[in-house]
Amino acid sequence: MMFFIRAAFWLAIVSVFVPRDFAGDPMDLSFDTASTRIDAGQAVDSWCVEREALCEAGSEAVELGGFLAGFAATRLETAIEDRQQTSKS
Repeated sequence: MMFFIRAAFWLAIVSVFVPRDFAGDPMDLSFDTASTRIDAGQAVDSWCVEREALCEAGSEAVELGGFLAGFAATRLETAIEDRQQTSKS
């Protein structure tokens, strides 16, 4: 569990420093991604029916990870702004 929290934290840190045009031009996908998502969602739903407690714990972990990533991003943004203000002074 701690691995996922650390992974989410470091992904949030790295995403702050990645330039906007890092990935280049958008790719032209030859398949319908919406139907792929629907198919994947149906498989997860049927799996979660059998393992309800595990899915609830997973969704809570994802919510916590999202909260922690948002918190880390906010703290980093504040620290960067403070540093920019002190460097201008």
